[in-house]
Amino acid sequence: MITGQAEPAPGAPNLLLPARPPRALAIYAFRAARTTGPVMPSAIPSALAACGIGVLALDLRSAPSSATLTSQDADLLALRQAADTLRSEHGEPSLLIGHSAAGPAVLTAAATLPGVRAVVTVGSPAPGARRLGHVPLLVLHAPDDQVVPAREAGRVFAAALHPKSFVALDGVDHDVSEPRHARRVAGLVVAWAEPYLPDQAPSPPPLDPPGSVVVTDAGTGRYTQTVSSGRHLLTADEPVSLGGADAGPNPYELLLAALGACKAMTIRMYADRKGLPLHRTTVRLRHDRVHANDCTQCEQNVGMLSRIRSEIDIEGPLNDQDRRRLVEIADRCPVHRTLSSEIAFETTEA
Repeated sequence: MITGQAEPAPGAPNLLLPARPPRALAIYAFRAARTTGPVMPSAIPSALAACGIGVLALDLRSAPSSATLTSQDADLLALRQAADTLRSEHGEPSLLIGHSAAGPAVLTAAATLPGVRAVVTVGSPAPGARRLGHVPLLVLHAPDDQVVPAREAGRVFAAALHPKSFVALDGVDHDVSEPRHARRVAGLVVAWAEPYLPDQAPSPPPLDPPGSVVVTDAGTGRYTQTVSSGRHLLTADEPVSLGGADAGPNPYELLLAALGACKAMTIRMYADRKGLPLHRTTVRLRHDRVHANDCTQCEQNVGMLSRIRSEIDIEGPLNDQDRRRLVEIADRCPVHRTLSSEIAFETTEA
């Protein structure tokens, strides 16, 4: 499960762990480069957790400074302490990410923290050093960044030794506050960092019996859920209009997906068994609620009831009789029969 808050806030570091053992561990450090105006919390840490990376999100605004400890030294100390915490409780952090004004501190810390294999800067100003270490670097920067000019990304890139990469984040705001932008950034980071991450240990066998579906709060949004079945992972969410992050299909859409998949599979099984020249099946489904007295095929005649409409497109050189038969067979699929029969629900506390 994922622990900690969905987004970092000033104060203690927030740890976000994926539902399964993480592919790698990362420290995401942020410090606002602007001195005025609102600072939006970035959605990058939660997006990385959704990609299988364990993230310790560290807001360097909380790093203390004093007459004997400069702001830069305080940032480095905070990064070392975060790495020590992560190492002692979960394992060695192998990826450092510096967002906004935290970029220079992360670039400096990369050379001193053992186990760091790759570094990423996002919208970062250039460091004071003219040359950086040999740790692989990915520079991410929006060309129209209104907080840190894009020329700073060029200076970061020029100061780094190979291997290094640069990706322009077209249309992305400096804070990367929108979930869709954060998912894009997280995908870029994970794909780029993969060759540098530690070898992945074999996944332990699932603890739940075969056929079980486990739904866990993803911790990456108000309603976002991680759905696992064996080695398969899905994401469920609500649309933005209902307060969700739209990170995945909503529960009714997942229900329709199960029904549509079952119908299409049943049609394929029947066609193969009968030797019918079926090329492809497409099932389109919608769910709504209607007045019972408007449904001519329903026994209930009062109140409201759920209606699922299926439209099946069958491709292939089939005659009309075979097409009608395949549509009839679709309504006999196991999920359709389950939904149309009486269901006994048993809910207990684990």
